[in-house]
Amino acid sequence: MATEVSRRQIRLEKERARLAALNDDSSYVRVVPVDPLPGQPPEKYRATFSCRGIVGIDEHRNPIYGTHHEVIMYCHADFPSDVPWLRWDTPIWHPNIDHKEPKNVCVNKHEWLGGMMLVDLCQQLFEMAQYKNYHAEHTWPYPLDVEAALWVREFAEPRGLVDKKRGIYVDNRPFYKPAAAEHVSKIHIPAQMGEGGLVPRIKIHSSKQPPAGEKRVVLHASGQPLVCRECSAELRSDSQFCEQCGARVETRRRVRFGS
Repeated sequence: MATEVSRRQIRLEKERARLAALNDDSSYVRVVPVDPLPGQPPEKYRATFSCRGIVGIDEHRNPIYGTHHEVIMYCHADFPSDVPWLRWDTPIWHPNIDHKEPKNVCVNKHEWLGGMMLVDLCQQLFEMAQYKNYHAEHTWPYPLDVEAALWVREFAEPRGLVDKKRGIYVDNRPFYKPAAAEHVSKIHIPAQMGEGGLVPRIKIHSSKQPPAGEKRVVLHASGQPLVCRECSAELRSDSQFCEQCGARVETRRRVRFGS
């Protein structure tokens, strides 16, 4: 019993350090402890994401957008052997998050046990808000919010509002600042057999060297810088939304590829 308590405390300390670093490494994510006990590592956190997301739909089924999202993460007594409890504390409209009480969030336990930490979970949640990460098909693992999943399949994807397969998101802000992104691990998701077929599992590789046998192709682009029509901020070549004002990018930079 003492060993289990010690292991949990060590993990909680690591989580605190990683989340504190995340606050410095991200421009759009802030994580703060909730009701911490003196002299103890926090067990509960509030994660705030400043990115464009869908917080509901109107009477015509059109999306209602919001840019402020909050999630409560609680490291309960069975943590880290079990996934932390999650509650999406602000309005949300997403296939894998309850938009009604109890506002649960669907997380794959196999991915958690595969090496995720709270900072990785924050990135997953951040990308869920952006609609970079969602599962709307009526297949295993089934969507948590049936109404939102049906809306995605029948309304949003056919109209090109969101479609992760085609790279259509509601926001493209990066989770990490560019400098910090150079030092974090990249996540590769190989397929693994499980209930109902192939299941994504997370495997971590260092970002400094590619896995053995993997080749990386570097493409050099040339052309005039892409700027936002709304606020004139300079954009990255792959931007779908302006990181300054959130406006959708309607044009793309003309590029020339070479070795």
